[in-house]
Amino acid sequence: MDRKRHEPTYNPEQDLKQLEFQRRYGRQAREAKGISPWIYIAVGAALLVAIAMGLIEWNARRQAAAMTRELTRPMTAQEQADFNAEMDRQARQLQAETAAEVAAVQQTIQLDRLLPVQERRPLDAEERCIEGRRFQKIQGGWRDLPNDPC
Repeated sequence: MDRKRHEPTYNPEQDLKQLEFQRRYGRQAREAKGISPWIYIAVGAALLVAIAMGLIEWNARRQAAAMTRELTRPMTAQEQADFNAEMDRQARQLQAETAAEVAAVQQTIQLDRLLPVQERRPLDAEERCIEGRRFQKIQGGWRDLPNDPC
């Protein structure tokens, strides 16, 4: 057994197309196709959008939690006193406005002069009073006189 390694030699007369190399495996080697850069761009854009949406959602939840904490905390003694003073002031203002409106409405409703009282005249010969309404006899029946009560 000769285990000495022989270096290949190149003969310029020999055509390189006829040269065959020993294959390690029985299957044919596949050509490596490069992945399109657009795929990397699309995946990167989708990843950026997902990250941005996550940050926006996180910020919204953080702000909602802060507002909830602020709204549910009890008032301090000074805040309670200020709140009560403001409510009393607004209640007095509302009562004053209501009283002014009521006075204006009452003044509008009340008349400065008395309404003239229509005096009831006595029934004529051809008139009748039925249930407080005056009727006048005409040819073929009776006519109602609504503006002339009896």
